[in-house]
Amino acid sequence: MMDTLLEVRGLKTHFATDRGLFRAVDGISFSVPKGRTIGLVGESGCGKSATSLSVMGLVPSPPGKVEAEAVLFGNRDVLKLTADERRRLRGGKMSMIFQEPMTSLNPVHTVGQQIIEAILAHTAMSPRAARARAIEMLELVRIPSAAQRIDDFPHNMSGGMRQRVMIAMALSCEPALLIADEPTTALDVTIQAQILDLLSDLQRRLGMAILIITHDLGVIAEVADQVLVMYAGRIVESADVNDLFADPQHPYTIGLLGSIPRIDVDRKRLATIEGTVPSPNNQPAGCRFAPRCPFADQRCRLDPPPLRDIAPGHRVACWKAPVEVTS
Repeated sequence: MMDTLLEVRGLKTHFATDRGLFRAVDGISFSVPKGRTIGLVGESGCGKSATSLSVMGLVPSPPGKVEAEAVLFGNRDVLKLTADERRRLRGGKMSMIFQEPMTSLNPVHTVGQQIIEAILAHTAMSPRAARARAIEMLELVRIPSAAQRIDDFPHNMSGGMRQRVMIAMALSCEPALLIADEPTTALDVTIQAQILDLLSDLQRRLGMAILIITHDLGVIAEVADQVLVMYAGRIVESADVNDLFADPQHPYTIGLLGSIPRIDVDRKRLATIEGTVPSPNNQPAGCRFAPRCPFADQRCRLDPPPLRDIAPGHRVACWKAPVEVTS
C-alpha cells in the first residue's frame, strides 16, 4: 500500500437555495497517495469543482455546508482546523490551480507581487529572498526572461503564460498536494500539451501528489495514474487509468469514452449521451444515471447502487456491472 496523503470519507457539500437544497457533492470517498496523480472526471455540473473547494476549505458558508466523516491531510482532519490553521495549510502544503487564470489573478497587481505575497504568507523569507524565489519559480515553469516578466501585469501575458504564473504561485511553497481544477481549459491544444508536460515534469522533480479535475478524458489519459468518474454528486466508477480505458464498466463511463472524437472511425456525427445531468435539488430515487441509461430497468430506477469492487482496484456503482470473481 502506498502512503496516503489525502483521504476523504463521506464528503457532502450542500447549498441552501430558494429552490431547495442543492446536493452538489453527496457522500463521496477517495484517497490520493503521495507522489501520484488522481484524475477526477465528469460533465460540467457533476460536483468536481465543489469537491476541490470543499477539500481546500473554500466553500462559502452560508449558503454552503460541508460535512464528512473525515477529510484527512496527513494526520490532520481539515474540517476540524481553525480558520487560521486552514489558511496556513492552504497555499503551503496544500495548493490549488484555479480554473480561469484571468479571473484568479488580480489585474491591478503585477504577477510578481502576487507570487511574493503567497511566499511571504507561508514562509519566513525576507521580501528580497521572496522576490528571488518568485523569479526562480517563473523560470521553473519556463517563462522566458523571468527577471523582467515578474513585473508584468496579468493582461500583458497570454493565456498560457498566465496559467504558468498560476502554477508558479501554487508551487512556490513546495506543496505536498496540488489540486488542479481544469488547468488546460480555454487553452489551445499546443499550450495544453505544454502545461500537462510541465505538470508531469514538476511532479517528478518535487515529488508532490496531484488531484487533477477535468472533463477531458484525453488529459486524464495523459497524466493520471488512477481515475475517479463522477456523476451527479457521486463517484460512479474508480479504476487504474489503463483498466478504465481498456474495460470501462459503468454506462456513463462507456458513454464518455464513446463520445471522444476518433480519426480511425468514420462518423458523420459525434456520439453523445442523451439527456442532461439531473438538478442537484431533484435527484432520481435510484441510480442517478438511470434516466439517461439505455440499460436501466425498474431496479435501477428505484434502488441506488452501491460503489462495489468488481476486480482488484476497480469499483463501480451499477447493478448491471459484473460481480467480482474471487478465487
